[in-house]
This record gives sequence, C-alpha cells and structure tokens, in this order.
Amino acid sequence: MTLQNTATTPFVDFQGVWLAYNEEFLAQRQYAVEAIDLRVAKGEFIAIVGPSGCGKSTFMKLATGLKMPSQGRILIDGQPVAGPLKISGMAFQAPSLLPWRTTVDNVLLPLEIVEPYRSSFKAKRKQYEERARKLLQKVGLGGYEDKFPWQLSGGMQQRASICRALIHEPKMLLLDEPFGALDAFTREELWCILRDLWTEQQFNVILVTHDLRESVFLADTVYVMSKSPGRFVVKREIDLPRPR
Repeated sequence: MTLQNTATTPFVDFQGVWLAYNEEFLAQRQYAVEAIDLRVAKGEFIAIVGPSGCGKSTFMKLATGLKMPSQGRILIDGQPVAGPLKISGMAFQAPSLLPWRTTVDNVLLPLEIVEPYRSSFKAKRKQYEERARKLLQKVGLGGYEDKFPWQLSGGMQQRASICRALIHEPKMLLLDEPFGALDAFTREELWCILRDLWTEQQFNVILVTHDLRESVFLADTVYVMSKSPGRFVVKREIDLPRPR
C-alpha cells in the first residue's frame, strides 16, 4: 500500500502541542506531554509505544478533542479541534459492553447517540441492524449477534467493541491498548482482523500499545514516546510489504 505524499494536507496535524492537566501544573510547568509535532497522512496507520505513564493516553484524548492543549494547535481532517470529534471511533483495553444489551444492540449504540444517525435511527433501524450484523460476521461473530456480553469470551467481546467503534463509519479509529488483556493466540487473531478491516476501509488508525511486535505488524509508522513528560523521541517507518 502506498501512502499519500506527505506534502499533501495531513489528516492529523499536531503543531507544537503541550498539555498541562490543570492551571496549577501549568504554572509549575508540569506537562503531561510536550512539544508534540506530528503529521499523519490520510489513511495512514500509526502506532505509539512507550513506558507506562508517558502520556500515550493523554495524546489520545487530545486527538479526539476530549482534552484541549495548553498551547499549540491540532487539526484533524483540515479542521481545528475544538471539542469531542464525531468522525472518530474508539476502543479500549476493557470492551465495556453494556451487559443488558445483546451484541448487536451494543454495536448499534453509537448510531443511537451520534448525529446524523441519531435522528433517523428509529426509521432506519432495520438497515442499521443489517450493517451491524454484516460487520459482526466479518470479525467472526456470526451466530453470536443476539448473545449477551456475559455469553462471550474476552476476545469475542473485544471484537464486538471494535465493531461498535466502526459502525458509524468513522474517518479515524483510536485504539488504546485494545488487545493488552488477551492471550497471545487471541491477540494475534485480532491483529489480522484489524489489518483486514483497515485494508478494506482505509480509515486512519492511531494505536497505543506496549507491544512492539503488534506495532510493527500493524502500523505504517511507529512513534516512541519518552517517559513523562511525553514527547516523541523516535519515528520509525515500517517498510515490511503488505499484506503482512
């Protein structure tokens, strides 16, 4: 897969971003992340690795608009980030599926909440449910669509969580240690599922992980963060041919 020329407008653009978590820390110049300059091409898959507490999750909050920088500027898809982004989907280490909803109803949740889907959800429910069931089949959950989370293994729950993050067809998927709690076999199976979904749909991905093998297998570019305050200290482009 060939990435766009980096001279084109980047999809993710961090310009001199620093973040202190409150005014007191700012006054003391205690930053969670500092001096972040990052440009990611449209459709690119990047991974961020680094020690615990280095600011990887803080970076994710900045990229989704859940936190605003203390200084610097963030543009996503050419637009300044001024609040939570609707064009992104997220999945975390804990799948956090609602126990009283079936797998398919858990996957449909973003469509009930996020506009423009929310206002047409009741009218188009059948169509949206069909989309959710197709997505679940793609990740190997055919036959489990109407089961409840407690009837699924950890790996199955995480697959459902990734489907939920992708159901509204976001332009960007943010993954915060999504496979960290799984056994090695399940983890590698999910790497391949994610690889195939990304190859097919070409959304941007930002993956935070402790696992170097995972980052090299999945990403176009790997960034290494220093210990707190987090800053990017190494950028490594992965030139292994795809599909891997």
